[in-house]
Amino acid sequence: MSILARALIQSGQIPDSDAVERCVQRARQRQTSLPAELVAATLIDSQTLMRFIEDSFGFLCVEQATLQDSALLPPGNLTPTPRYLPISVSGKRLRLAMADPTDDALINALRFQTGFDIEPCVADVLQLIHFAEGTTQIKTDQSGHDAGSVDDRQVEDAPVVRFLQKTMSIAIERGASDIHFEPYEHNYRVRYRIDGILQTQGTPPDDYKDMIASRLKILAKLDIAEKRLPQDGQLRTRTDDGTLVDLRISTMPTLYGEKIVLRILDREDARLSIEALGLSAPQLALLTQAIHQTSGMILVTGPTGSGKTVTLYACLNVLNQTGVNIATVEDPVEIPVNGINQVNIDERTGLSFAVALRAFMRQDPDILMVGEIRDAETAETAVKAAQTGHLVLSTLHTRSAPAALERLRQLGLADYSVAGSVLLVIAQRLVRRLCECRAQAPLSDPQLKDAGFSDDEIAAYHSGQWIPYQPVGCPRCHGTGYRGRVGVFEVMPVTPDLQQLMLAAASSSALARQCRQSGIPSLRQAGLEKVIRGLTSLTEILSETEIETASTTLDGSLRNHG
Repeated sequence: MSILARALIQSGQIPDSDAVERCVQRARQRQTSLPAELVAATLIDSQTLMRFIEDSFGFLCVEQATLQDSALLPPGNLTPTPRYLPISVSGKRLRLAMADPTDDALINALRFQTGFDIEPCVADVLQLIHFAEGTTQIKTDQSGHDAGSVDDRQVEDAPVVRFLQKTMSIAIERGASDIHFEPYEHNYRVRYRIDGILQTQGTPPDDYKDMIASRLKILAKLDIAEKRLPQDGQLRTRTDDGTLVDLRISTMPTLYGEKIVLRILDREDARLSIEALGLSAPQLALLTQAIHQTSGMILVTGPTGSGKTVTLYACLNVLNQTGVNIATVEDPVEIPVNGINQVNIDERTGLSFAVALRAFMRQDPDILMVGEIRDAETAETAVKAAQTGHLVLSTLHTRSAPAALERLRQLGLADYSVAGSVLLVIAQRLVRRLCECRAQAPLSDPQLKDAGFSDDEIAAYHSGQWIPYQPVGCPRCHGTGYRGRVGVFEVMPVTPDLQQLMLAAASSSALARQCRQSGIPSLRQAGLEKVIRGLTSLTEILSETEIETASTTLDGSLRNHG
């Protein structure tokens, strides 16, 4: 029960506690004010209620003349509503005439929305309704419920609409990949994932959570009434500067409400060239050679969020020509691309990766892209396609490129099938790129050796040929020391030597040793090269890659930790 409701009952002003509680519930359901419901139920008249609030809580009382002047031109052009009316602004302080100035939740919401310190005053609820809705009377329906005092839903939703618009615009501006709306018992949190790291953006009022969920569901054409089951969809919106943005939405019922995650789908990612991925010159040459083969399989491996899909689309951009039939099977299709036949899988209807892939095989394809090889059926179908005159691109979840080959074996594929179909495997990570505010970070010989730098690289460091840097933080990077991300790659062509090892059922560690003997850098070695070039910090590389040992390559599978 609210502060005002308890005061009215305890003072004897309205002794019927059940009637007051019913008004409290109606105000909550209708998003109106308690004074409006009390007056509509004829439990108290508006002037008596205003004077009671003034005397009991000491709030300044605002008379009709002041309300009339403020309603003509609200300070800051803030919209009057039946619950409050802005009457003056002084510096960062906003004075509000309110029907219920004890409503801390509303005051906190307005403070968050406007950025002002709120000074609440009390006013006659009927006069507030008059200035907000153009009527001086509250109409009562036959059930005795207030019909005319219910705030217009568009008025009530307007702060939430503005909040979402601002939230998404800031996310786009700062290069966020995801926006998390998270309800907890006593607070509501909004976080951005920027450069792979979640950062708290704000804590809007707790009573925003249902309105935010409803608004986003409406935009995504989801079932607004379904709050017990997860839902997924897509929506499109415009930022403050008019930029059109596509987003993928996922809702999940939690203990204290629905958590919602928006994935920002950047169409520019789908148009990225392979030259812009961050591959070294030798790596780029190997990839270019592989994607121009008429058959075989190219695999991209790494954890969720490591940029695998972007790499695949960069390859498809090269191959997307008029005389080529390209088909993709994805879960879901995030970015539509003209000239490519794209299919969303739907396990509920039986449209799995394997089913869609088999269907595409009957549609005269040249190139097939499978979003992910998850099971034996999909793996077998993809390999058959690669062996029968089609170029197949797909992803796996493993720690390294050699481990991807072992993963296919674990899925039940014969060694000769894998050896005869896979052309190239790319393992990749995304690490944060240092901002221009970077500072030098001297390293000791033990640190350099433990990280995996070679003797020649350590000697080059001591002779001043390269300098390691660390993050500092400035306004441009919002204090993180990093701006954007850069890819780290291990590009492994399946050479005859590797094929022989695969046919002999060699482990991934044995495959890795052969790669190093052939001069193919591991992920850690490729990452250290980014440190030498000053693109990222050693800390980033150490956290995202590992030095290869027998123990780290025996089991190369990597759980999808989304």
